[in-house]
Amino acid sequence: MRDRSLLRRNANYRSLWLANSGSILGDWFNQVALGQVTLSLTYSPSAMGMVLLCRSLPSVLLGPVISPIIDSYNKKVMLLLSDMTRAVFVLLFPLAIILHTTAFLYLGALLIGLCGVIFAPAQQATYPLILPAKDLVQANALNSGTYGLLSILGAASGGIISSFLNPSVCFLINSLSYIWSASCIFQIHLAESKRNNPKKDAYFTSIKEGFKEAANNKVARAIILIGISWGLAGGGYAILIPTLGELVYGMNGFGIGILYAVDGLGVLLGALFVQWFIGSNDKRANLWYGIAYLTQALFFALLAQSDVFIFGAITLLFMRFSSGIIIPLDSYLMQMHTKPEVRGRVFSLHNSTYSGVMQLSYASLGYLFESVGIPIMGMVIGLISFLCGSFWLLQFKKFQNN
Repeated sequence: MRDRSLLRRNANYRSLWLANSGSILGDWFNQVALGQVTLSLTYSPSAMGMVLLCRSLPSVLLGPVISPIIDSYNKKVMLLLSDMTRAVFVLLFPLAIILHTTAFLYLGALLIGLCGVIFAPAQQATYPLILPAKDLVQANALNSGTYGLLSILGAASGGIISSFLNPSVCFLINSLSYIWSASCIFQIHLAESKRNNPKKDAYFTSIKEGFKEAANNKVARAIILIGISWGLAGGGYAILIPTLGELVYGMNGFGIGILYAVDGLGVLLGALFVQWFIGSNDKRANLWYGIAYLTQALFFALLAQSDVFIFGAITLLFMRFSSGIIIPLDSYLMQMHTKPEVRGRVFSLHNSTYSGVMQLSYASLGYLFESVGIPIMGMVIGLISFLCGSFWLLQFKKFQNN
């Protein structure tokens, strides 16, 4: 009921929520089809890792450099341009199917990644501009819950369409979802401060301010460090799910879609837990942010041990329940503990450093899954998540007064 009330009373948030919902749904059609197409053309988890590498590499190389733009220019315009260009670039994926070549998979992933360099941090920095602080936890929980619900619908539908019709249909749906998102964002009204006008502030000084805030802010610094640590292993999850569905369980795109649907259900349940049990209680938010990394570690390790679909689906559900707690709390804690005038730059730094180490994960874990084996690498990745949670909980009391 509270979610519906927030959507009803805040037109700007409702428009951004509708935009985000449409693109999430389309992205899941893309995710399932992209996994099926890549593995059907290459039969290689390493190739899957390289496609994911291309999609996130631009964030690493360009994120910190262009971060002042996010705080200096109109975020609505940046979001609109990102959506419209992604609607075009995603159509490169059907060319890979038609021409039976992986080159367009890599090119499409790279260009979409370029659009995301600005879109993700600009979107995250927009929420505090359209919502009062008391509504941020509820909004982030609703965003995460919506992500989980649409993951179920998008992944299951994408798996069916990709397997029984054609993956190209999934990519077309994704393109249309970006157009829908842009049409909703167009309706948002933002009143942004002009303080960080690029004509007044030296560009590299502006970049330095973002790094300074991240270095001096205890909560932001810890979240960024945890993001870097988990990024070293988290890419293994993105490779693992399509690999399990296609190669281990032998269920093709349908199996990938079902696993991603379970993924979405777990995230949805985790988001509901945040909304109903944690709410805007800062002490609980800090505590459960750490605990969720510990439980995520356990179930990730168990997921990687199974070659039976049912057991894998159950462990995946609990693993992503933990992730569903982490995702909204990560955004909420960063939004609440960073200054508005540099918030976009801090989010950009967080995204780019996380994506940066994720590149190593994409490039290496696909190979390691093949050479060392999924069970052993699952244990290693689980250990990294455990260390992230332990680090946060050891710092827990220090953040209470930050």
